[in-house]
Amino acid sequence: MPTSRASRFCAFIAACALPLVGSAQPVTMPTQVSDVLSIDVGGGFEYHDNIFRVRGGPSDTVLRGLLGLRFEREVSLQRFSATLTLEPVKYLDFDRYDYVGYSLGVAWDWEVGRPVFGRVEARLWQIQSPFDSVGAGVNNLQRNRFLRGLAGFRLTQSWSVIGAADLLASDNSAFGQRSADFDRTAYEAGFRYAPGTAIELDFVYRRENGSYPNRQVFDVNGNLLPGAVDNGYSQDALLMRVGYRPSEATRIGGSIGFTRRGYDNIGQRDFDGVTGSLDMEWPLSGQVQMRGSVFRSIDTAELLTANYINVTGFTLAPIWRLTSRVTLEGVAGYSVRSYDGDPGFIFTGAAVREDKLIEFGIRVSYEFARRVFLTADLRRLDRSSNYSEFDFTDNFFGLGVRASF
Repeated sequence: MPTSRASRFCAFIAACALPLVGSAQPVTMPTQVSDVLSIDVGGGFEYHDNIFRVRGGPSDTVLRGLLGLRFEREVSLQRFSATLTLEPVKYLDFDRYDYVGYSLGVAWDWEVGRPVFGRVEARLWQIQSPFDSVGAGVNNLQRNRFLRGLAGFRLTQSWSVIGAADLLASDNSAFGQRSADFDRTAYEAGFRYAPGTAIELDFVYRRENGSYPNRQVFDVNGNLLPGAVDNGYSQDALLMRVGYRPSEATRIGGSIGFTRRGYDNIGQRDFDGVTGSLDMEWPLSGQVQMRGSVFRSIDTAELLTANYINVTGFTLAPIWRLTSRVTLEGVAGYSVRSYDGDPGFIFTGAAVREDKLIEFGIRVSYEFARRVFLTADLRRLDRSSNYSEFDFTDNFFGLGVRASF
């Protein structure tokens, strides 16, 4: 008798989790000030009426699992944290796209006496690339590695000099996406203003170098280029980063600056302009909290194209606590993605591709037991493009459960 879909999903979750059982080993550490261990587990399903996000695409139901662990420890002036997240995903009809997403991160916030401080962090994660960025039928797993170190020296009670360096590497499993394999190194130097109140400001100069080991042979529309393109670049930016939290309910964070990017081999694609993002959270009333963001960036590794994309947009996400157990969350977002860095238009004279994305939806969350939540989601994602073959609409509905311990 054929195995049911539910039992296949349970077996899939179990197979992902079994290697973790018994793998923890005791670690000798200095006497701690405090330990915090939190666990998140959950699961659910999403029904998409256009799973591949193409014109007239098929539907499918996606099952998702979640296992998350977070550990924090303080030792004198030092603070250590580690996170592990596993997200197995099962497609009921198109099961060849099944995968396990994961994220592993560690961080160390350190101080030596009062004047010297810093942070070291590392992260390793894997995601499945959205079909609308790589094409229908392409199962691409993007693997990313990130390492960053920051050190500072306090000149006064409020002012510090800081320096940082970070590395980012990204590679792709699908053969057709190998040209998007990416390596980046960056260095920063500047000053930090932190008077010990609700505000913290960083003023930094950032130098970044990006390289693509595999040269690009297709443009963002899938057309074969007349020749292979080297997308390596150098980038300079003057940035101000801000963090401001005057109360528990109000928060402002983000950055703004001037960015200049130059390409050694295709100077026509050079970019300079203002970039930045601003995230805000503030109360509208005792029961309603508003979150919002505005942004302009030049995306590289985040989107699977081996060139830059000029992205501008905003999101709004109100949260309305209807009762002590029921919360209503909304989301509305709009963004424009202009493929200004696509080398295709340089060689062929074709119009620059520009996509407009609109997303809106609603989520209802019900806490039926302490820190155990049931959720229901209804969303719509719509993309329109001056290249009509990239237009699509995806409506999806989901139910889930999540518990935190």
